[in-house]
Parts: sequence; C-alpha cells; structure tokens
Amino acid sequence: MAPSGTTTGDVAVVGAGPTGLMLAGDLAAAGIGCTVFERREARTTGETRAFAVHARTMELLDARGVAAELALTGQRVGALRLVGRSRLELFRVPGRFPYVLVTPQYETERLLRERALAAGARIVRGAEVTALRQDAAGVEVDVRTRAGESFTHRASYLVGADGVGSAVRRALGLPFPGRSAVRSVMLADVRLDAPPGEVLTVGAGAAGFAFLAPFGDGWYRVIAWNRRHRAPDSEPVDMDELREVTRRVLGGDHGMRDPRWTSRFHSDERQVPAYRVGRVFLAGDAAHVHSPLGGQGMNTGLQDAANLGWKLAAQVRGWAPPWLLDSYHAERYPVGRFVLRGSGALLRLALVERAPLRAARDAAAWALTRVPPVARRLAGAVSGVAIAYPAPRGAHRLTGRRAPDVPLSGTPGHLYGLLGDGRFVLVVAANDPAVTYLAAKMWADRVHYALAGRATRTTALVRPDGYVAWATDETAPDRRATAIRDALAHWCGPPAHERRQGWRVPGDVREEGRA
Repeated sequence: MAPSGTTTGDVAVVGAGPTGLMLAGDLAAAGIGCTVFERREARTTGETRAFAVHARTMELLDARGVAAELALTGQRVGALRLVGRSRLELFRVPGRFPYVLVTPQYETERLLRERALAAGARIVRGAEVTALRQDAAGVEVDVRTRAGESFTHRASYLVGADGVGSAVRRALGLPFPGRSAVRSVMLADVRLDAPPGEVLTVGAGAAGFAFLAPFGDGWYRVIAWNRRHRAPDSEPVDMDELREVTRRVLGGDHGMRDPRWTSRFHSDERQVPAYRVGRVFLAGDAAHVHSPLGGQGMNTGLQDAANLGWKLAAQVRGWAPPWLLDSYHAERYPVGRFVLRGSGALLRLALVERAPLRAARDAAAWALTRVPPVARRLAGAVSGVAIAYPAPRGAHRLTGRRAPDVPLSGTPGHLYGLLGDGRFVLVVAANDPAVTYLAAKMWADRVHYALAGRATRTTALVRPDGYVAWATDETAPDRRATAIRDALAHWCGPPAHERRQGWRVPGDVREEGRA
C-alpha cells in the first residue's frame, strides 16, 4: 500500500531495545524531537538475553539518573569466574560501580523507556520500516503498521538500532561480514530446587558449556551448549538434554524444573564496515554482534548510543563542528572490533575440547589473573572503564580517556551529576572571571561550568558522554583562558542558539505512553 501520509521530526530511531531507548532519551533530554519506530507491538520480558550491566555502563546510566534504581533490581558481582579457578576481580575497578550488575535486560529497558518518554521522545509500536531514501536535506522512511496502513516519516537523521536482522542496514545495502561462532545454543527460564552458591555460575568442558543467572524473582536463565548435538534453531529445547549438559559441565542440574520459556539460537561474530552512510547511522547489534561471553553486547550498544546522541543533538541544533558526526564511526568502530575479538577469544577458550588443552588453558588463565597489571587491564577491558578514544599527537595525557566522577564544588557535588543533558562540563582548577565568562555566558547553552572540588592543576573539558575532550595543566591565567577559548570553539562551535522544529505523529498509529 502506498504511504497515506507524512510525518516529520529531527531524528528517527528504528528499534526500541536498550540502544534505541538510550539514544532516544539522550536526544529528547537535549531538546531534539525524536520518534522511535518499533516493529513489535508489545513489550516482552521473557526473551531477554542480556544480564550484565558493567561498570562503565553504570556510570553512563548514573549520569542519566537511572543507575541507582537499576541497581535495586539485580545483584552485584565483584568477581567473574573465567575458566578453571581463574577469577577476574571487578571490585578493584576504579569508580563508584566496582562490580557487574546482574539484572534482566527488561529492567534496563524499562528505566530507559520511562526516561525517554518523560523527556518527550515518541515510541511508536507495531510500526515496521520497509524502505528508506535519503537526500542532502534528510531521510525518508516508509513505515507499515500491523493494521496494514502505511505512511512516510521524514527526519533530518535516522539511526538503525534494530538488531542483528536490521532492516535499516539491509535498506542501505551494507554487508555484514563474519561468521557463526557457535550454533544451537539452548536457553530456558526455569526454577531451581537447589540454587547455586554463586550469583553467576559458568563452566565449560568436554560436554560443552553451561551458564546460570538469576532473574531475582526465583526464576533462573539457563544457557547451555551441547557439543555432541548441533540441532537447528527451530528444534525445540529438550529439558532432559539441557539437564544432562548442565550436570556434565557444572556437576549438577540444581533441580532444574518448570520451564516457562525455551529457545535455541546461534551466536554470530559480525561487524558492519561503516557505522555511518550519509544521514543514516547504525548502532548496537545492527552494527556489531559477537559471542555473549563477557556480557558485552548490550553494554557496547548503550555506549554506542551515548557516543552518538550528543553528536546528533549538536548537529541538529546547528553548532556541531564539521567533523563531529564522522567521529562516531572513527571512535566506535574500533571498540566494536575489539569487543568482537575479545569475546570471540573467550568463546574459543571455553570451547576447547581436549582435556590436556583445557588443563593448560585453565593454568594459563589462573596465572595471568594473578599478575596485578594484567588483571587490571583485563578488568578494565571487561568493565569498559579502560575504553579510550584516539587523541591528537601532543595532547594532554587525559585526552580521549574516561573522565572519573571527580568531586565538584557546590551542587551536585560530582561530575556525572552534570552530564546527561547533552552539554559539556568545563571543570576548572580555580575560579577565573575570564573563564567564567566564556563558559557561563558565551557557551552557556552547551557547556556547564564547574569548579573542581579538590586541589588540582588540571582544567578539563568533559564531553557529554563522559570522556575528556581536552585538558591542560597551564596555570598562567591569560594562557589558560586562551587555551580554553580555543578548545570550546573547536569542540562546541561558535556561540549561537538554535530553535528546534516541531513535528507530529499520525493519529492512526498507537503511540506508547500517550493517549
């Protein structure tokens, strides 16, 4: 059916999973009109696959005001068992969240959805994107509803956050090179008569691998792979097979019973070659998929969204430097590649079949995690706190790195309390009227001005996604003020104010959160 109407907006997002919801909330909080199109009509809680919320993601969620509530929904794990007796000590990770939070994906989605709706984002369910076109001024998508009606939506920019089978990626004609890493992985939500002693229980051996994680309400997710039986994804999960694999790998099945949901899937390792094509961007599983080991999937997608959201907002509001949107691919593609390779390496280690090789693997892993510098690097990589972006030659040592949640003088008292609305934070070492004028007057619409809460020589400009854009240890007032002005102009453009444009959604499409 031909489109029956046209709607408009600043940014359209396809996909209402964690990545799309994070992005929508960030855009709306920055005053950008955002519509999210989701193919599914109803929200589901049974098909969640992500459980791990790592430290860096918790910091980003804290900046958005939802980390504290999310932490109440799950259990904190300070160490992860890798293989054999080796353990990765996350409680040594710097920051306020030295753990991985084990909580079902639907809890993360719930809080991100509530935030996005409260900020003014629109979520339209039962709306499938069937085609897209772009020109020099914007992007058009054809949308078909479950009722069979169609319309066209035009936006300045479009983001595909619609998962591994991304309709946006297919419409762009982009390849998704890679391969299936492991097939016929079984999933089930079950009750356990004898819950395990650890919050996360994982093991790998000759029979395959098995993993147990709690939902927190008496139900457990079981993920298992039988090395001897490679069934197609369409084959139902046999509970006897699931119990047998779990017993052989973990030493017992913990009284597994009463499955409420089962499924099979295969794990791919793939990455799209370009995260940006003109006015269209890809994020989350639409851009990269990899082994679930390490719990990186949802976290990487949420960090994609945090990187992209403020850049799109800056572009729509008219002050983005010309290179800013291209920096999304330049910064996030290497991160996606690193996660893909790292999780793939963990998977291959877990799948080692021969007993002598497994023994050598276990011994090597135990030895490596006992070496403090190596253990710190591994924990930083898994938790996400070690992620850094490229810095220009000769830049300050902090440039491109994660900004710690340093104390500030006055309210809110810490750095991340000022992030989350799309503005930079200029943290100054000492009060200076010239610098105050620059940040609090000339760039006030895009920069928060804050005084460091403890003695330091460093003045830093922190990006809205919590990374250091620029820093200096210069103490001479005139030179420091000049350097700050140059940094603000480079990152934040000339002082200006842009007005966002209004838009509407057709009345024949159900819009979540609205009458």
